[in-house]
Amino acid sequence: MEAGMDAIDRMFTVLARTVRDTQPRYLTQPFEVAELYQTLLPYRHFRRELAIETNEDYELALMQLLSGARGYLIVDDRMRDALSRELASPNPDPGAFRQYAEAQVALSPAALQQHGQAAAEPAPAGGSTVRLSTPASAAAAAAAVDELRCRYCSGKLPQGRRVVFCPHCGQNLTVMNCSACGAELEVGWKFCVACGRSSGQNT
Repeated sequence: MEAGMDAIDRMFTVLARTVRDTQPRYLTQPFEVAELYQTLLPYRHFRRELAIETNEDYELALMQLLSGARGYLIVDDRMRDALSRELASPNPDPGAFRQYAEAQVALSPAALQQHGQAAAEPAPAGGSTVRLSTPASAAAAAAAVDELRCRYCSGKLPQGRRVVFCPHCGQNLTVMNCSACGAELEVGWKFCVACGRSSGQNT
């Protein structure tokens, strides 16, 4: 990436590249805030590439991005105003953006054009490598994966074999994220191990 980039610049550049590589329809279509932090740019997968040390710093940078900083995203006015006020407060709540999980955002065409070259560069080796906790848990979770469609992109999944990653969008199908706190959940868990919130899974 270009020298002199800060966390917000890096976050947009990595987001644009991820969208271009895995969900190209989002180059011209809006998507939900929840999808941004749960599947497109989750901290645990991209922290090294983003060069952000803590989850709190990640959330603050994401909140700035969602507040319309530098015009990188086209955002909902109500969310922009609320997050801007939160960021200006003496002790901002880093997770305040989660209240707007269902709000729609879109990549700014002007920003995409301006940062197109950086976003088109390949990701550094190991920058977003996903590691599973144990082979046993991976196998068990993979067995619970929907055999027909990817829950992220709805792409058809191959049958008759163990599927861990979607062949269409590359998402790890053996884990999910808690909608309340963002903690990693395994497929089949009914409750979050970090905050106790229901995962919404019926299995």
